[in-house]
Amino acid sequence: MIEKFSTGIEGLDQLTDGGFLRGSAYIVQGPPGAGKTILANQFCYAHVRAGGRALYMTLLAESSARMLAYVSQMEFFEGSALPDAMQYISGYGVLEREGLPGLLKLVQHELKRHRATAMVLDGTFVAQSVASEQEFRAFIHALQGVAGMADAVLVMLTHQNRDSSCPEHTMVDGWIELSDETHGFRAYRTIQVRKHRGAAILPGKHRVRITGKGIAVFPRVESALEAAPAARAEAHRVTSGHDGLDTLLQGGLPAGSATLLVGPTGAGKTTLGLHYLSLSSAQEPGLMFGFYETPAHLRQKARSIGLDLDTPLGDGTLEISWMPPAENIVDELVRDIVTRARARKAKRVFVDGLVAIRDSLVISERMPYVINALSMQLGAIGASVVYTSEIPELQLDQAMMPSDELSAMVDNVLLLNTGRRGHAFRRYLSVIKLRDSDFDPRTHEFHVNARGIAFGPDPRVAGSREAG
Repeated sequence: MIEKFSTGIEGLDQLTDGGFLRGSAYIVQGPPGAGKTILANQFCYAHVRAGGRALYMTLLAESSARMLAYVSQMEFFEGSALPDAMQYISGYGVLEREGLPGLLKLVQHELKRHRATAMVLDGTFVAQSVASEQEFRAFIHALQGVAGMADAVLVMLTHQNRDSSCPEHTMVDGWIELSDETHGFRAYRTIQVRKHRGAAILPGKHRVRITGKGIAVFPRVESALEAAPAARAEAHRVTSGHDGLDTLLQGGLPAGSATLLVGPTGAGKTTLGLHYLSLSSAQEPGLMFGFYETPAHLRQKARSIGLDLDTPLGDGTLEISWMPPAENIVDELVRDIVTRARARKAKRVFVDGLVAIRDSLVISERMPYVINALSMQLGAIGASVVYTSEIPELQLDQAMMPSDELSAMVDNVLLLNTGRRGHAFRRYLSVIKLRDSDFDPRTHEFHVNARGIAFGPDPRVAGSREAG
């Protein structure tokens, strides 16, 4: 079995089924500024930390000292690796004087002299500019052989947008493409593994972020989902935190299921979610992930309606995580939710505000598949998840929620609606579906008082004249 070297980027290792194959050659292609140089350096320093030796050869006019000035600011930089385990050299002069044959000899010589098990050739497009197409193809073919003979990984960087039919892509073992893209006013980076011999890659484009830590790759959660996830929790009920609602649900929510609370603003979705979280305990740890209300505001809101979140927050059986709604990378959010849930062995998970997740997606059509993937991963660890989602106010005589793909991707759907009757604001709750279970199909009026949600008309408006 061929040994694999980690790319130094967790998400990229996942895309490539474990990393780069030893004795293989790869092309990393992308426009200027897409992150090729950072990716290559990150790989080299990770390789050195794992006990390997790396060589970075540039064909660009830019000096190694100038590159080091930038790279040394990155968190992955390891100054103690220089110049023994990690070495920078320039091949620009040799390429100018001796062409591709001289450069090929230099690569072979330096790999052997440095005993490198990983090498980067930065600026492959420069080599192409000094030779014919036939000569360049022969050069790439020879480099592939050099990597195999040296039993090293060779990574070639180029900013040229070469078509997939170009011969060099058929010669190398792997081809990775970085892109800078725009959608409307939004700019974002992606990565795609176009080819990787002998590996079960995750196909398609995936989001990338570049920070002072280096490159982070976030595989699309729906493509990374295991084909056969672990079995869900045993068949029992998880109380919703409200006795009246549990009665409608024939005992509570099915364990390990995903529940969607849908309704207009002010319908009581978050309040119902706080009821659910208030029963967090050592036996059923809770996790909330929200976008619109801060943890401090939620605690105060819970106190105002008689719900105790302070105790589970104080003893560590409940965690509230808040992320401002912005241009977040949804795959990163999902990873964070699942990681936190696994670490806490959470049984109660509340995600408040699917609209924020939907609006962060570049391709909004991914939404139902993203939520399905999140629900599957949470269900696999025995967590029961409750989501909230905004919809426009429905007419009171509408018996069913509008059908959409998202509601089809969850196990249970509860519709919370609002309306004005008798010159008063009223709230209504309907159970639309419940996984493999019977339930009360009637619409029930409810209100919120100092003890939380209460079924029945609000006593303050019970005597109001009904609208004709």
